[in-house]
Amino acid sequence: MTGYALQDFGGTFLTTERRVVDGETYPGISAYVEWFIPEHPRALSVTFVHGGGGQGSEFLRTPDGRPGWVHAFLRAGFPVHVLDRPGHGRNSWNPKVLGSSLPAPSYEFLYPRFVEPARAAPWPGADRHSRWPETPVAGDRFMASQGPMATTLEASQRHVEAIATQLFQLTGPTVLVSHSAGGPLGWALAAMGGDQVAAILAIEPLGEPGLQHALGRFDNGLSAVAFAGPADPYARPIAVVSGEATWMRANNARAADFLARQGHDAEHIRLEEHGITGNGHMMMSETNSDQIAAFLIGWLTRRLGLPGR
Repeated sequence: MTGYALQDFGGTFLTTERRVVDGETYPGISAYVEWFIPEHPRALSVTFVHGGGGQGSEFLRTPDGRPGWVHAFLRAGFPVHVLDRPGHGRNSWNPKVLGSSLPAPSYEFLYPRFVEPARAAPWPGADRHSRWPETPVAGDRFMASQGPMATTLEASQRHVEAIATQLFQLTGPTVLVSHSAGGPLGWALAAMGGDQVAAILAIEPLGEPGLQHALGRFDNGLSAVAFAGPADPYARPIAVVSGEATWMRANNARAADFLARQGHDAEHIRLEEHGITGNGHMMMSETNSDQIAAFLIGWLTRRLGLPGR
């Protein structure tokens, strides 16, 4: 593995106006962004948006201790920004500001879907899952990263919209890499960021038009509610990326078809069609994560006409 040099790294909280609730004052909706700037950076950055009850650390290191996607993009010359969404990661969940939250998930709830789908076989094709790390502690580390999340899709969207302007002031022109329930939030951020968002890599994004989800109905295309931003979030090159062994494949296909029917520049990438097999929903954590990162970087540089590194 080739190394890289950094000219800067750090992080900061993105904060909004203080909230007064029952006579007590609290920080408003807040997020945390960590950044890594390579020594000779490209003009275009990459911003990671995590899913569900997760956090940005999922992109920094795999649960079996290997360098995560952040490192691959840095080696390719991209400045990288890693978002901990409001109430996630380094941000505490204050229900007086963010509203109610779901409880932290159990092993029984997440393992059959994320870690051991081949054993549980809860959907057709789950038996092809073969890429979760064999390191015994990997599952425990994954579970330790999972926390509360909003009780509605709308609340999650409004949370990220509240910090979007500050986020884009940090990132400059950027590519959004969203994952899972972060998918609808990536579209919402793109509607706020407009021309600053050069492309979107939507990794198994949640949602399709009309989908009735436990946390809300997708009544606004690939999101639940109308976007706060004025830009068309889909007016840029988009890759919807699906693993071979997840339940998201049909949902992702319908999402990509929705984009294509609207005339947008969108592609549904099924990894096994490119020789990348056995992946589940947490592909950035799995044993071939480097291979997937290299594929994504290749797609991005070709699609945007970026110089090689």
